[in-house]
Amino acid sequence: MTYQTFFNNRYFSERNKLIFEYPSETGENTVVFLPFYENPTITETQAANYAEYNPVGRAGTLYAYTGSSSRKFKLSFNLTLPHLAYHPMGITRFLRVYQGNNKESQKLLFTKDAQFNSSPLPGDPERSLSLAVEKAYKELQRDADSAFQALLRQFNFENFNTAQSLNSLPATERNNVIDTLLFFVAVLRTSVVNKAVNPILGPPLVRIDFGTLYQHVPCICKNFNISFEENGGYDVATTTPRILKISLNLEEIRLGDFSTYNPAVYSQRDNLTGWESAIGSPHTTDPLPANGYWKGSV
Repeated sequence: MTYQTFFNNRYFSERNKLIFEYPSETGENTVVFLPFYENPTITETQAANYAEYNPVGRAGTLYAYTGSSSRKFKLSFNLTLPHLAYHPMGITRFLRVYQGNNKESQKLLFTKDAQFNSSPLPGDPERSLSLAVEKAYKELQRDADSAFQALLRQFNFENFNTAQSLNSLPATERNNVIDTLLFFVAVLRTSVVNKAVNPILGPPLVRIDFGTLYQHVPCICKNFNISFEENGGYDVATTTPRILKISLNLEEIRLGDFSTYNPAVYSQRDNLTGWESAIGSPHTTDPLPANGYWKGSV
């Protein structure tokens, strides 16, 4: 079994991801999946709020529970350019546009790409940013002297095994990998901004979907950080960092339809719930996927 086959047979990136849900004024929903291709680090905290009362002569404080703040998550992960070459890439694989909140619409999130919708799509897949940068680089190469070009070809990171998977791809596939990485970065940057042409539509809801611990947990992003791993080097032709280090500070937001919590039911799964849901079936306080694990989920 090749490394690529082993990598893909885990279906890790298909099962574990961030889900960006963008608000709409028309009922047409835009969703972007940002998969984890490497294990993320997630730190979760939550604090209870208490009013304190200290009666005279009592050697102890009395407490009145006044509520709790939202859960806070510090989430960090890497996007490594050569690793992406082991996976199917392409912006439309991760961008979904659909209408309706019923079970069939939820299924379309996983069975259709963005092209199934008749409405115009954001961006232009014919315009490759990485290809444009690479062409500018090659124009500089043509103007350089032959000795410099020979030296550049000799270096070419041929001793970096992590880069071989990317460099061995045909040019169009290679640019597809880099363009998808750039798309992921652009999506991360939208996590704290609204829609400019309609400012009342705020930043996207960001759901954490990772294994059994975090099942579609709805969050807002308070801030993010993107940095490079200098030791990972850069793609020569496009000066794209090979290793991006991503971190986000997220806070859970539970709204739903302001009714009773019911896991896996689209309109009710995001409602607030308490310890009664943890000690009763299905023993979770998470929303769970709207397309459901069990019969009658939606």
